[in-house]
Amino acid sequence: MAALRELRKRLKSVRATGQLAGAMRTVAAAKFSRANAARTAGEPYAALCRELVALAGAPAPEEPAAGAAAGPRCAVVLSSNRGLCGGFNTELLTMFFERYRQADPRPLVIACGRMAAAFCREKGIPVEREFALSDIPTFAETHALTACLRRLYEDGAVSGVDLYCQRYRNMLRQTPACEPLLPPEAGEEGCAHAGFLFLPDRETVSALLARRGLDEAVFSLALEHAAGAQAATLMAMRNAFDNAEQSALELETTINRRRQAQVTASIIETAADTLENG
Repeated sequence: MAALRELRKRLKSVRATGQLAGAMRTVAAAKFSRANAARTAGEPYAALCRELVALAGAPAPEEPAAGAAAGPRCAVVLSSNRGLCGGFNTELLTMFFERYRQADPRPLVIACGRMAAAFCREKGIPVEREFALSDIPTFAETHALTACLRRLYEDGAVSGVDLYCQRYRNMLRQTPACEPLLPPEAGEEGCAHAGFLFLPDRETVSALLARRGLDEAVFSLALEHAAGAQAATLMAMRNAFDNAEQSALELETTINRRRQAQVTASIIETAADTLENG
């Protein structure tokens, strides 16, 4: 049975853990609010980009080099920059690793986020390049990633590009997914009957739309992934805070009972000694 001194030390430690979890919960709530606001604000523009690409039947920015179709694909793995977010990273990285082992040839890997880079080093997976994305990615950060992916595809280094990320459903649920980015889905041909006029010409407009659509797709997925990461962190820290509060309450009750038992025992001993000496 633990002594009162040990129980008090444990209570102090639990309270410190609860304070830390509460602070991280507050930070995660603020970051989630910002990430979710950015994701929500960008949805109409992202939908419009997809609609324009579909209407124009936008082709790939450039055809890949000859023989690239038999080459490896590129796997872009998103993750959070830190842990303490439940199974958010574990579920996604497990899905990626299973597909990586089954792929033939093995895909070329690009890691985005500290946890993804650390996972690849732990598993011995060679990483072509690492991109540092902030907790709330900016368009400039994702644009640099998109430019790298487009260059790899157009140079024929890879036959296609897949993005591994968590799709945000709600505060309690995020779904790991593998989203194909390149080659793009074939657009509808023969949209001239809809009365569109392309200036300077359809090929130029389609190429520009394809580039803009890819940029927007990566940015939207990165924001959705970031919102899911902050939501998972918020829920994990809230649970940790609640558990710490419950543990502290139970320890306080145990300490009070032990102290009361000691006081009662002391009173009984004193009374017994008084009766014997009286």
